[in-house]
Amino acid sequence: MARSVAGQGPPPDSARRTTDTLSLDSLVARLARAEAAIAILRQQIADESESAVHTRSRFHVELSAQMLTNAFVTSGRVNNTDVPQTALPPAAPAATPPTNSALGVTLRQSRLGAATSIDNVAGATFAGDIDVDFFGGVQTGSGDRRLFPEPRLRTARARLIWATTELMLGSDTPLISDLNPLSLASVGTPDFSGAGNLWNWLGQVRLTQSLGSLGSGAGRLRWAIQGAVMTPFAAQTAPGEPDLVDAGERSTRPAFEARLRTQWGDDAAGAATVSGALIGSRGGEIGIGMHRGWVATTTGELKESHAVSIDGHFIIAPKVELRGEGYIGRLLRGLGGGAIAQNFGAAPAGAPPNSLGPPIRDAAGWAQVNVQPLQPVIAGVGCGIDATRAEDAATRLQNTVCAAHVDWRPVQPLVFGIEYRQFGTRYSTGTYSARHLNLIFGFEL
Repeated sequence: MARSVAGQGPPPDSARRTTDTLSLDSLVARLARAEAAIAILRQQIADESESAVHTRSRFHVELSAQMLTNAFVTSGRVNNTDVPQTALPPAAPAATPPTNSALGVTLRQSRLGAATSIDNVAGATFAGDIDVDFFGGVQTGSGDRRLFPEPRLRTARARLIWATTELMLGSDTPLISDLNPLSLASVGTPDFSGAGNLWNWLGQVRLTQSLGSLGSGAGRLRWAIQGAVMTPFAAQTAPGEPDLVDAGERSTRPAFEARLRTQWGDDAAGAATVSGALIGSRGGEIGIGMHRGWVATTTGELKESHAVSIDGHFIIAPKVELRGEGYIGRLLRGLGGGAIAQNFGAAPAGAPPNSLGPPIRDAAGWAQVNVQPLQPVIAGVGCGIDATRAEDAATRLQNTVCAAHVDWRPVQPLVFGIEYRQFGTRYSTGTYSARHLNLIFGFEL
């Protein structure tokens, strides 16, 4: 037995060397395979880097796109068949068409965007973004704009963001009306334009200063004061203006706006993402604003434009959001559809040529409720109304618009939607109605 155990002693040196050689060869083979895989990965990264889009300064840029095909049916006379805002009175008998309905398909509301963010710029974070669509020109203009839509700059913003201060320069919505309804059918002109929504993208310098906070936790209120100096735009030329200069620009005075706001919960709670694909779970914002500007008449007299506004968006229940705005003021057409896109009423009988009527005053507002019962689905209903003062002799006395929409994003990047809108516009000769149905399909990147 002892001899048997002794006979199982250590293997000869030749066997040990063979085992060590096999182990070494295995390690060398594994290392070679790993090096080959790393080389392939490096090549893939290099190829991807070569094919990527870079800025000249080599800063990171995020590109986005929302390509929308809108198929629409509009019943009744309206100011714009694919994205209507008001109903029109019947045409003169000699010009009456066979039907007041229209059907079409357009891609004019597609959008392209780019954004960047850079740390440590003058001690702040720099954020810049640009938004472009293809809604340029007018539907009756030359060049078949339905078939060959023109690019159009929407917003372009450069922001410097410090801990308690933010400075913005560029083109954006009015400070006192910095919110739009959710809609895939009304992108070129936001929903409820001419019915309470002031939306024009105007050149401005905007400053936001934090005032501190009140409370703690999710219910903590964050206060801030905002001010803006804006381009003086009235969306009108004075009668007899020889150079077609805007009547606001002829005033040679900028417009001024201020807003006091409070926010709570998540910073972006309640606000739509770039694609409008998400409703937050909590939080919101409420603001009170003031506007003042001037409009020049033919005689060089300056008429004051002013407004007081309130706006807000907040979560009223899980996955249920309320958003809306309201204002009272006068001479607000230049802010985007104010007074149902009117500035001055009809001149009195016997007035000299090129005379203007009184500045139009109006009170307007809109509200929309959106729900997200499932992650891919957002549905909402809303209404807007704008009413002018009867004594101001406006052509359009009241405009009421109601809309319902459903947006469905079953899988990225696809998006589908449907929206129905009803219009009622009152003139001195009566109230006229129109209806608009819009089917949307496209993709978002």
